[in-house]
Amino acid sequence: MREVIIPRKQCKVVIECRPTTPDIEVTLMSDFAEPIYQQYSPKIGFVIDSDMLSEPLGSNMIYRICEFQGRNVRHEKEVYFQHVRVPPEPKIIGGDVRFLAGETFTINCTVEYQPDSLVNLFWRFPPGVTNGSRTETSNANEVMGGIVYRNITVRNATSEHGGTYYCVSQNNCGEKAKSYTKTYLAEPQLKLKQISSKVMEYKIKTVKITTEVRDYPKADYYFLLNNRPLPDNRTKYDLKRTPGSYDVSLTIRNTKVNDTGIYTLVAFNDHLRRNVSYDIRIKAKPEIDFGPLKDKTYMENVKASLRCTVTGYPLPDVTWIFSNTEEHVHPSTRIVQESAYNVTAYLDISVHASGNITCKANNSIGTSTETRRLHVFEIPEGFGIKDAENSWFSQNQDVTITCIASVYYYQSVTWLGPDFEDMNETDSVEILMSPFSRIARLRLPRISVNQSGEYVCRGKKFDNTFSMETINISVAALLLPEITEPTADVTQEVYRFQRIQLNCQAEGVPPPVLKWYKDDVPIVNDTDGRVFFTNVINRTIVNSTLKLPPMTDDYKATYECLADSDGNQAKRIYNTVINEATYTTYLSVIIVIIFVLILVVLYLTWKVRKEKQFRRELAAAGLLYFKEGVTKSLNPDLGIDEQAELLPYDEKFEFPRDKLIFGKQLGAGAFGVVYKAEARGIINAEETTEVAVKMVKKTADNMYIKALASELKIMVHMGKHINIVNLLGACTKNVGKRELIVIVEYCKFGNIHNYMQRHREVFIDQLTDNKEKNVGRVNRGFSCSSGSTGAQSDYFASSTQDTDHTCLNTANTNRSARKVSEGYVQPEWRTNYESDYSFDGRNPRPLTSRDLLVWAFQIARGMEYLASRKVLHGDLAARNVLLAEDNIVKICDFGLARSIYKNDEYQKKENSLLPVKWLAIECMTDRIFSTQSDVWSFGIVLWELFSLAKTPYPNVSPPNLLQWLSDGNRLAKPVYADGRLYDVMMRCWEQKPTSRPTFSQLQEMIGGFLEDNVRNHYVDLNSAYMEMNVGAAGQEDYLDMVCAPDYNNLVTPSPHHYVNDSRSFFPNTPTQIDEEGYLQMSPATKQNIFSPRTQDTKFDFDARKFNPRVSEGSCGSELTPMLTLNNLPARSGSESDHEGNVSPYLNMCPRIDEETDDVFETNQNNAKNAQNTAVTNPTYITLDVDIEKKPKDIINSYINVPNGLVK
Repeated sequence: MREVIIPRKQCKVVIECRPTTPDIEVTLMSDFAEPIYQQYSPKIGFVIDSDMLSEPLGSNMIYRICEFQGRNVRHEKEVYFQHVRVPPEPKIIGGDVRFLAGETFTINCTVEYQPDSLVNLFWRFPPGVTNGSRTETSNANEVMGGIVYRNITVRNATSEHGGTYYCVSQNNCGEKAKSYTKTYLAEPQLKLKQISSKVMEYKIKTVKITTEVRDYPKADYYFLLNNRPLPDNRTKYDLKRTPGSYDVSLTIRNTKVNDTGIYTLVAFNDHLRRNVSYDIRIKAKPEIDFGPLKDKTYMENVKASLRCTVTGYPLPDVTWIFSNTEEHVHPSTRIVQESAYNVTAYLDISVHASGNITCKANNSIGTSTETRRLHVFEIPEGFGIKDAENSWFSQNQDVTITCIASVYYYQSVTWLGPDFEDMNETDSVEILMSPFSRIARLRLPRISVNQSGEYVCRGKKFDNTFSMETINISVAALLLPEITEPTADVTQEVYRFQRIQLNCQAEGVPPPVLKWYKDDVPIVNDTDGRVFFTNVINRTIVNSTLKLPPMTDDYKATYECLADSDGNQAKRIYNTVINEATYTTYLSVIIVIIFVLILVVLYLTWKVRKEKQFRRELAAAGLLYFKEGVTKSLNPDLGIDEQAELLPYDEKFEFPRDKLIFGKQLGAGAFGVVYKAEARGIINAEETTEVAVKMVKKTADNMYIKALASELKIMVHMGKHINIVNLLGACTKNVGKRELIVIVEYCKFGNIHNYMQRHREVFIDQLTDNKEKNVGRVNRGFSCSSGSTGAQSDYFASSTQDTDHTCLNTANTNRSARKVSEGYVQPEWRTNYESDYSFDGRNPRPLTSRDLLVWAFQIARGMEYLASRKVLHGDLAARNVLLAEDNIVKICDFGLARSIYKNDEYQKKENSLLPVKWLAIECMTDRIFSTQSDVWSFGIVLWELFSLAKTPYPNVSPPNLLQWLSDGNRLAKPVYADGRLYDVMMRCWEQKPTSRPTFSQLQEMIGGFLEDNVRNHYVDLNSAYMEMNVGAAGQEDYLDMVCAPDYNNLVTPSPHHYVNDSRSFFPNTPTQIDEEGYLQMSPATKQNIFSPRTQDTKFDFDARKFNPRVSEGSCGSELTPMLTLNNLPARSGSESDHEGNVSPYLNMCPRIDEETDDVFETNQNNAKNAQNTAVTNPTYITLDVDIEKKPKDIINSYINVPNGLVK
């Protein structure tokens, strides 16, 4: 029989208490020793209802006892019943059921803990949800009571994560499941649906606007009233979203007519912005604003403009009513509707009478009126003395002064004399009445000097108050007229046709009247060309001027000025005499005029010649159309490097020179210089910004200022990218004076070539297996962390153990303007951007293989951007890649090299250099520079990176390099690169340009070597620059109009036929070898090496004979430095330093005595160029050739080659 029984609810349970013989009595007892009487069969046992088995208290087990009794034998058997509860029902909380691609969402599932039943809580997922795309967390193994949960989190969600998720609660009794459906949205959602009507008219006090908002991600929202933010009044406005629904409602309480307007709900999330508007109109009786509650007063006969503003809805009609003795209705002169509920009515009337003016407004809700009293004044303010400013009188003059007071405000008006006597009681005052005023007229006949003084007009108002105004009468004693200018009669000598004017000034009391006479005949003003005008200087002095036409015999006369003052007269005479000019006078005048004309002609000639010379100089420097450019001349078949001077300059980059504070010099070439500087306000968010400033020296040739101007214009139109040195501004105001300043981003740590050289001792090799290849001593206390930025990034180590801030200082190195580290000789147009940081006695931070990969990835991205903007670099090398903060590298000097290589003046220079060791084969053979040749140079840069700035082709001299490469040879795998990286380099060095990968492919290849988070970090850093480029969208994209520098575009025949003089690009016999791989462009012979028709011409780089003192067993052109081997600085970055051997680099060439000055023989015609000819690694070659021996007038055999490509 069973020991344990697990019953189910509402079923029969069989307890197999079966005896061995029928005579045995069987009794079923409970655990409380009480018998249970149920159905029993000896063959089956007891059959009871499961409901009879009550659940235990504190245990999931109960038991029953089967008692067997027979023939003095008693036996008991315990039967246990185990109660198993139905599994609890799960509860799911998952937030919004919708999600977008890339989002993270979490779904919570919980059940109540059951101490007597083991519950298994788990999830069932949609088919597309894999284990790797989700994480689960649970407390099932830890909780002893309360809530059991199991949460799932999905990061970077895709459409595959949409579907139904089931949370399952399972135990021995079964399982229960709860579903939760997540819906994938292909794009963000924000939909607004109007629940309320779009136009609503209310007469109630509370208005509710409801809108259905279906949004994901969750949107924020606010209301506008007439396109302005809703007032912050929470008692009036209640904006809320109903929980559990999509409805957003705005409740407006205590509505008034001015609540009428356009209510706009604006909803927005991180992706979308939507709005919906409601026209709410509150019905109300008109409310009138007729101005202040006071009478309206106007001067008689003036035009009065009355304004009445009415508020109400529906929009009221406005009429005007004027009433005095009778009522007159006037329509409005004009009506201005301010809004749907506000109107302003204007009435323009001519004021002739007083009365009441009423503004009446009515609509369907009701009628309103406002009335004002209209009063007419004859004097401003209704009281005062008329013409009070005229208070000066002459003796014996009849004087009348009038005082006026409005009849609407004054009951009487009185004059008070100088002693405040009431003059109304004398005959001097006359009281009058007019329709609008009370008038008191004061008369003073033949006034005397003794009557001077203050006279007061006093008006008594109806409220028994007084208004007073005072006039100060001044009486001047009589003064006989006298002419003060001229003081005597005048004889006026004039030349024929000369214009003259006669002046006359007189003084007297009363003021005299001036009259003019010609030969005793009065002159009428403005007749026969004669004009006179009179000015009153003060109360007693008068001036008059008579202007005469050009003098002829008709105007030669006696002119008389007569001053008349109250019958008293004075006069002056002007006698005009014509003075005939002599022949000598006329001749002198003519000579003076001719002399002046000659001076003007000479000046204009000098100015025109100077302007032409100035324009020629500007044209030679490519600055003639610097500002406006000549965009209509852009040729779509040519690259931008050949026509950059045609681009316009954007004035938004102009920066004031006085806001630029120059600091130390970062680098310099023979013609260019770079300074560190501080620019105030060049970036809006920064007060001052550290920048790098590039400029050309004033002694430089035109091609260098032209090259810098071309680089500036390319940067203006190219846009911005994190991995190129971006333009910040420029100072071009004095560009006509050859002063051009280009302001670019400042890169604190200089070029990566020097940086790698200085960090060889602390390099950590993370790619290759040979630990002996690690360079130098590594600081083991330094911890490298990936993906970090700022102070915790790979570039800084200030917070790591035993490592201080990394700094280098090369600013004070003593080197010439054309040299960089390790004796490299630079071309003249390079400015040699150096670093501006120092060790300060601290250990430098380690340099790792991952740093090199990150740099390579960023360089590829920067070159990809340049290629996309159709910009050719032409001189891509580690020395032209700068290192900024946060381990960001930036490409510089793009678009500069090729424009200088192709310049006629540059090719005529005897020491012009080319970067031979970085050039592709087609650059040396066909002089074709393209994006594909930049890819070749990028391969060399990779080799530089993973050799820690070693010199390429150390055992191949530049003259032999072309043949060596043409034979299929390539650089060996660098020490710190693995096979995968070397394969990328070899693909960049394919002989056929079109077989090389693009920069887009290269950045994907190198990005594959990096962790996803590191790669994505450096990609995301460019987002801000892309946003700036998007902000500039809509402007004319001139770079898109030109030909891309693709190899196929340069070699494919076109309909154009260009025939250019052929000149050799690489000489046959170099004279000097230089470290960094630049080859001189001056030809050494007359041989034309560029004609494809000359099949028997061999492209040769044979060097000149060595100095006889040099051993014939020397290794090519690899020469030992001028220093002795014992005095050479230790190169801790070389492999031999770790092996304890002498550097093989030093053993390649024989030793040269310390006193040796020249390695090669100096050309007698160019002995002045013999300095600094001893070099270390010969990767540059310098040619000293007599210019006069260059080939002349050689006809070019190239056809269909773009202009300027072959010269």
